[in-house]
Amino acid sequence: MKFHNMAQICLHVCIWIGVCVSFSLRSPPQHRGWLRLWEEGDGCAECNHHLCPLVPDDCPAGQVQDVCGCCEQCANVEGQQCDPDGAQKFYGSCGEGLVCQRKIPKRDHRDEPEPACVCQDKSPVCGSDGRTYPNVCQMKEAASRLNTTLKLTGRGPCISVPHILQGPRNLSNYTGNDALFGCEVSAYPLPNLSWRKKGLENTLPGDDPHMSVQTRGGPQRYSVSTWLQIQGLHTSDSGVYTCISQNSLGETFASANLDVLKQEVEIIEDKVEEEPEHIDFPEGGSGDDNNWHQKPLFD
Repeated sequence: MKFHNMAQICLHVCIWIGVCVSFSLRSPPQHRGWLRLWEEGDGCAECNHHLCPLVPDDCPAGQVQDVCGCCEQCANVEGQQCDPDGAQKFYGSCGEGLVCQRKIPKRDHRDEPEPACVCQDKSPVCGSDGRTYPNVCQMKEAASRLNTTLKLTGRGPCISVPHILQGPRNLSNYTGNDALFGCEVSAYPLPNLSWRKKGLENTLPGDDPHMSVQTRGGPQRYSVSTWLQIQGLHTSDSGVYTCISQNSLGETFASANLDVLKQEVEIIEDKVEEEPEHIDFPEGGSGDDNNWHQKPLFD
């Protein structure tokens, strides 16, 4: 009986260890350090590279070594939580060019924010693809996502023609409702943005009171966003709308279609049922011929 109980305990322990190992292998490489620490205790055992987990080739922030200096693992990217002392106990270490910092808490928040990776070089850079990136760290991340090689061509924004970051999307709505087109463009020098409708010569909104245009800088640095709002749609508003962006180096545009459907309104007329006229039947059978009188059912 004792032997049987010991066998069950061993079986449960083996199953639990197998589940832990399986979970660790499915988790991202930067979060596998806890299993190694659990196996080795507070110290590091002799390094055996054959036991190290596989590291994917597409680590956006590069690779770093674990706390024992044995296995390689993906580094944490900008904005990802990290261990401020550099130990791979939970969150992991930041990649090259990144530092683990705590943000200054706001006055309304009493809790101290978790540390996150911050790029040491905060100035914008120009990549070899002609796009401006907020910093060199994000340029490296973009190169990893696109599985390509990007080189730093200069400090500061790229001097280029406008580039559409997000163009307007096709819309479909019913008459009486509203429609909103959006457009975000990146360029340096900053571009001028305008809206046109196919078939019309003037830029929008013109003198049309149910159309309005708003433009502001951002949300990214060296980018401009604009919106075209159409209130109380008419069927005549259907058509192709174009966001036009231009600066001293060139012009670019993006278009979208608006389909306005006629909203059918059902008018239900109230019909009042006419109640049958109430007729009083007299009890007696005498009177003039126009009066109703009862007759016996049987003679």
